[in-house]
Amino acid sequence: MERRYAESLEEIYHHIYEIDKKIKETEDSGRSIFWFRGHAVASYNLDPNIFRGADYQYNENLTYSNDHLREEYRFQSFMARNFDNVDYKMPQYVIEWQEVMQHFFTKTRLMDWSESLTVALEFALESFIHPVKDEEIIRRCKIAEPVIWILRPDMLNEEVYRSFTAHAELVDKAIPLKENGLKKNLGEKRRLVTEIIRELQKEEEKGTYYDIKGKNEQNINRIIGLSALEMEREAYKGREIEAVENFEINPFFYLLLRYYSDGVPVELGKLPPLAVIHPYHSQRIRMQKGVFTVFPYYVPDTAMNTIKTKTGKYPSFGMEYMRECIPNLYQICIVDPERVAKELMMTGAKRGNLYPDMQNISLDMENVV
Repeated sequence: MERRYAESLEEIYHHIYEIDKKIKETEDSGRSIFWFRGHAVASYNLDPNIFRGADYQYNENLTYSNDHLREEYRFQSFMARNFDNVDYKMPQYVIEWQEVMQHFFTKTRLMDWSESLTVALEFALESFIHPVKDEEIIRRCKIAEPVIWILRPDMLNEEVYRSFTAHAELVDKAIPLKENGLKKNLGEKRRLVTEIIRELQKEEEKGTYYDIKGKNEQNINRIIGLSALEMEREAYKGREIEAVENFEINPFFYLLLRYYSDGVPVELGKLPPLAVIHPYHSQRIRMQKGVFTVFPYYVPDTAMNTIKTKTGKYPSFGMEYMRECIPNLYQICIVDPERVAKELMMTGAKRGNLYPDMQNISLDMENVV
């Protein structure tokens, strides 16, 4: 992972230009796609909040955990208490509801990113641009060590694709033995797993199922929309496996649904998070230009990194520790946050951009740089 330092807004823009230039020189790639995330404190990890402090108790078959349960409880409660707040923009699927939950501070397997550098900077420097300088905000400014994370989502999803071709057990675990009450024998299932892997490998160069080589449309052809895939899956309801067997369904997209939407557990180190887009379900998400990485349910092991807190140690699934993620991450440390915040506010940054409600917009009116 590459780390850079900046004292001004100009230096931040310069670093991004240099990162893009380096990518083009080394990879002969087309347009670079960057997503951004701002942290007020540098030590904050790139892992979803529902995993922090979890003890990861799985059943004997390693098919369901107490984290699945924690996620389901949150979905049930959030949906029940907010059903009347989403009107015509009603989310249709659990993974879609989680996007809304994440943006309104419910713990999920999703982690927020933005397609806008300005939004990420506003989050990283939120305490410095906050209209009300009370004791808590002043304290946050004193301890702030803001950083900007930069992610290449298209390249992360390429790692996801190659994970399925490299680990046969991932495909095997995703294919159920039963469909419509009919059970396949193990031999039939193994044959199907082998065919799927062979098909993904064979078509990789042509980009049939995930366009790795193409440059003309890479701003759209490498980014995944899980909620859209859920809608497509409904067309094959009751015969999904048959459709996969006949390659009527994109086998890569089917595997994504199984791990990232259905929550099939996976061993740590076998499958990285997935970069996804979702429909905008609120003005807040639209203003923040929100995009996400969604994590599968990892089965922890003794070799994984741990985070030490006042209450003890707990596992960290931070992307900055994952082998597949590290080459696609960059970090810019903001050395003089007060200066950068003032420069950012001169360009029009304000808290109301992040949280566009009447109270914050009113407070922004009274704010003085």
